[in-house]
Amino acid sequence: TPEVGKKIIKTLKFKKRQKIISFISTIKMNELKKYIKVKTQIVRAIPLPPISLGVGPVPIYPPDKSVKNFFSKIGTVVEITNENQSLNFWTMSSMMAPYYEMLNYLSNWLIQKGLNKNKAENYITSLFLGLSKNAYQNKYKDLKELVKKSQTPKGLNEQALKDLKKMNFYKKLKISSNNILKRLK
Repeated sequence: TPEVGKKIIKTLKFKKRQKIISFISTIKMNELKKYIKVKTQIVRAIPLPPISLGVGPVPIYPPDKSVKNFFSKIGTVVEITNENQSLNFWTMSSMMAPYYEMLNYLSNWLIQKGLNKNKAENYITSLFLGLSKNAYQNKYKDLKELVKKSQTPKGLNEQALKDLKKMNFYKKLKISSNNILKRLK
């Protein structure tokens, strides 16, 4: 965690020839340099748990060939050339728990409707895995096109999307993202 990282990093001794990779979300490059006290290469990276399955992005800042080669074995490396831009990726990484909570909530809805827990969780996780894989593999012009193609006129998906938009679900998602970004800056 950032709090633990700040305590630990101050006690470590670094050498110029070392390359340091930081996974700490809220310690930016200038602050890291102050803590490290040695002029050396520092890369910030965002490896999230799905890389244990060999999937998912691993944003790195600044670009670094050896760090890219290392992480490309376990995920898809996204090189970022600007630290402020990298904060946007850290912001999106904060959507992991809300995503899992959505899966949990939808599974519990099915359970309340009489489905057993195992079947409910298997269905929901399989459904969202399939949707994510479909979005990743179907390279339309943009995701907006996929939203359009996933609906039929007066269909269930159209109704669900309209209901969520009416409840400002997506605006609240944007507000949450902006709040996280403010914290990171």
